[in-house]
Amino acid sequence: MPIERRPRRNRRADRELKGQSLTEFALTMPILVILLVGIIVLAYIGFAYVSISSAARMGTRHMIGLNPSDRPEEPDLFRTADEEITHVVTSSMFLLDWRQAEIVIKPEDTSERVYDEDVSVLITYTMELPEVRVPYIISDGEFAILGPLTLRASSQMRIY
Repeated sequence: MPIERRPRRNRRADRELKGQSLTEFALTMPILVILLVGIIVLAYIGFAYVSISSAARMGTRHMIGLNPSDRPEEPDLFRTADEEITHVVTSSMFLLDWRQAEIVIKPEDTSERVYDEDVSVLITYTMELPEVRVPYIISDGEFAILGPLTLRASSQMRIY
């Protein structure tokens, strides 16, 4: 039984296939990089949102645990209970710049906190994302794809 041999391809055909695969790689690589960067940015936004949501809950839980009077738990470190709650919130925002967050505690006056009322913590966090500008194809000018992004999270609980 004779063994069948495959016909040998010439070297020129091999070079053309290598050139074709290199061209395909060069065309698909930017798309893959854009997808990867997009996934990383979305993951960072999701992480930031989960972090500020958790920080708002931590602040509200700490507020519930405080005595409704104007006394903080650690009077040597904090003058008011709101300063203590703000410290709890900012220290709960792991890996985020707490200086970019605006924290609103309600009711604002800690002496007004009474039992059977709602207390809340609202956090507004501004993320500085890399700004990507894309030029218009038909006319002059450009538009921004990314830029500053504002995330908001709040937590509300009732004092019993």
